[in-house]
Order: sequence, then C-alpha cells, then structure tokens
Amino acid sequence: MEKYYDEFAEKERDRLFKDHYHMLEYIVTIHFINKYFPKSGKILDCGCGPGHYAIVLARRGYSVALVDISSKMLDITLEKFRNEKLEHRILAAIKTSSTDLRAFSDNYFDAALCSGPLYHLTKLPNRIKTVRELRRVMKPGGILIVTAISYFSTLGVILARYPEKLIDERYKDPLEKGIWEPSKYNIRGVFPDAYFWKPLELKTFLEKYGFQTVEMAACEGIFTHLREKLNEVAKDRKKWHRIIELVLMTCNDPTIIGLSEHFLWIGKVIK
Repeated sequence: MEKYYDEFAEKERDRLFKDHYHMLEYIVTIHFINKYFPKSGKILDCGCGPGHYAIVLARRGYSVALVDISSKMLDITLEKFRNEKLEHRILAAIKTSSTDLRAFSDNYFDAALCSGPLYHLTKLPNRIKTVRELRRVMKPGGILIVTAISYFSTLGVILARYPEKLIDERYKDPLEKGIWEPSKYNIRGVFPDAYFWKPLELKTFLEKYGFQTVEMAACEGIFTHLREKLNEVAKDRKKWHRIIELVLMTCNDPTIIGLSEHFLWIGKVIK
C-alpha cells in the first residue's frame, strides 16, 4: 500500500480534479462536511492522501491532524499547507497506519474523515482495529465520515472496462467476495489490495463498534458509470451546475447508494 501511493502520489493528487465526473466525489464529500461537521474544532484526516479535504478545513479555521501511510502523500499535503501559510493549523502530520493512532489521546477529536483506510484493509482484524482506534480518539458525539468503494459498482467497472477479467481466475475473489489482493498474484502497477463494501455491510460494521449511522450517500450518484457522457455534457456550465444539483438532491436515496463507485457513511460516536 505504502509503495503504491508513494509511486503514484502525483496521480492521486490529481485524481479528484482530472475531469467533472471525478469531481463529484469531492463535491458530495464537501457537501456532507458542511452539513455535519461542527463549526470549529480539531479534525482527524485519517488517510489524508494529498490533503484535498484537510486544506479546505484548515482554510475554515479548523485544526487538522494529518495521518497517512504514504510519506509522499504527506509531503504533498504539507506543501499545500506551506504554500497557503496554514502550517499553524496542523496539529500533527504522522506517517502511520489507521490501525495505530497511539499518537493521539482518547476523546481528542471533534470530527474525523476516513477517506481510504477502510477500503484498503482486506483483513477483518485490521478493519476492526481501525474503527476502534477512530472511536477511541474521537469525542462522544463526534462526527465521522467514511469513504467506501462499492462492491456492487465494482462489478460494473469490471464489465465496462476490463471484461476479460470476468473469466480470469485471479479475479474470482473481487467478483464474488469483494476482496482484491493483487499482491497474492504478483500483479503490479494496478490498484492495490482493497476491500469493496456493500452499504448495509458497512453500516452494520460501524454500528457494531460504537457508532450510530446518521446518513449515507452515493458520491457519483445517479450518474455512476456515465463518465464520458457526463464530461461531455458538463462542458456547458449551466448543465454542469444542474448535474451537481441533481446529484446532491438524490445522493442519499438508499436505492442508488450501492451502485455508486464511491459512497459515504456519515455517523457519530455513541456517547
């Protein structure tokens, strides 16, 4: 995992803004940050990546702790903070796994983002460690936003982009179990080990370990898998704004959440 994100750090830095379709994930996430995060406080960005959300939070006056397994990702994020002279908003910048947040004391954060770790942990014990650590470092009632990659949508991605993988024995586990472990087969240069979630599975999992579900949402919404067409239509500014309106209006409909490429779970720590 660390090696992948170090190697493809610049690609990940640009991913959410490479086209209009990819921007939907960012827009929907910011929408729910605006909706649920407290007006001020200390925020943990666990799996901060290139710092897209952390820098927005810092601009708004939050104090932010940056955690990532990739030193290159942390470097990119720290550069953003330096460029905007917002280093004073950084509580800590720590290279560590989401399973080990020992650097932070109990009940420390007012809210947290977990934008990648839970879909890169293929082993259940590591997923459990992560959510237990998140709950430990968060204050009672604190808001957590988790990003997941949908198992159901993954099937559509494989059909649309990699149909030969449907009958490749190495892809049996992601197709049937939602577990992608290219490291087992020495497959290089591809998306690293991942766990693809079903929405109700993620909801049940987080509720089991001390969180209460508040809302869930589809990041790409009703336009999932329509990347080329959406990018074409979005060249018209008015149509692009209308697309955003429609996505935000419908993204929390439970009938579409599982089909979106990425989805959000929003919840809070049970007191």
